Amino acid sequence: MNYRKTYTSILSVAGKAFSLLVLIVLLTSCEKDDSPDGKGPLAIGQSILVNNGNVLVSGVRSEDGRVSSKYWINGESAGQSAFNELVGNHMGYKEAVDEQFRTGYTYKDRQGEIQRFRFNQGSSVENGRIFYYENNSMVRMDNDSTGILSSVTFYDDKAIFAGSLGKLTSSIAGSSFHLRSAFIWDAHSALTELPLPEQSTSFQGVSSVYIGGNDEFYVGGFCGVPMYWKNTKPVVLDTRYGEIWQITKSGSDVYAAGLINKHNSNSTAHTACYWKNGVLHELEDGAQAYGIFVDGIDIYISGAVGNVPASYRPCYWKNGVRVDLPM
Repeated sequence: MNYRKTYTSILSVAGKAFSLLVLIVLLTSCEKDDSPDGKGPLAIGQSILVNNGNVLVSGVRSEDGRVSSKYWINGESAGQSAFNELVGNHMGYKEAVDEQFRTGYTYKDRQGEIQRFRFNQGSSVENGRIFYYENNSMVRMDNDSTGILSSVTFYDDKAIFAGSLGKLTSSIAGSSFHLRSAFIWDAHSALTELPLPEQSTSFQGVSSVYIGGNDEFYVGGFCGVPMYWKNTKPVVLDTRYGEIWQITKSGSDVYAAGLINKHNSNSTAHTACYWKNGVLHELEDGAQAYGIFVDGIDIYISGAVGNVPASYRPCYWKNGVRVDLPM
């Protein structure tokens, strides 16, 4: 792939086990007794943007089994319309899954117009072809690949996708999709399949995609260890269990936000962190990082604190200092 011009904005979705849908299921299925006060909503901060001095965080909120998008402006709760007004051109962010269980992304193009993309997760194969929704219109991949899309970014206002290939099988219990490998696709050329790293203990999907320059792309994957692909080469950041949720660049520096587990477990008590050029920077134990934005010398990371999904509370870190967000 040859990209002549790129933008710093990125849209990425949580791809683990059919995307953020798994996390939402965890949030909505946990018993209320597990939350710190025994009841109440749960939430996480997904995307984070900084524009004209405004810190914008989008996330997911769950209460009584109802999942919705949540927005914060400068640490205060806000509506989506006010949020969109402050989002800059060539910027985008994640939303919660919608009523049709589609993962959502909103992008503001060069004219300042809002573009919305939706991906079906878990039921994403129609007549053997991958598809997505752009402003509620279905667009199908014109080949016979079987897989799902789970992440999107933009080059010259054109969407660049990443996702997972696999095999669809049927049984008495119904159809199921088994993930095999990651890919990146520019919506026009043939998709580019990405090899799994040797250290991979499993492949559970794709989290994010970022275009860094001419012939330079990054794709975050869930492979049992924190890793991403730079072009088609796997870059493994740690040998312990971990996840990369978003990747970005500032100048020549590459940043990846996510988590590690110091007990090498994929279940609870993670440590929120980010890597700069492969060097680990821990933020906080009992926390998870999902989004990252670099504004000059300042590093903003969105996420949540809590050892288990039922206790997740939204926050962001500015240069390592946590700012809690209202529910």
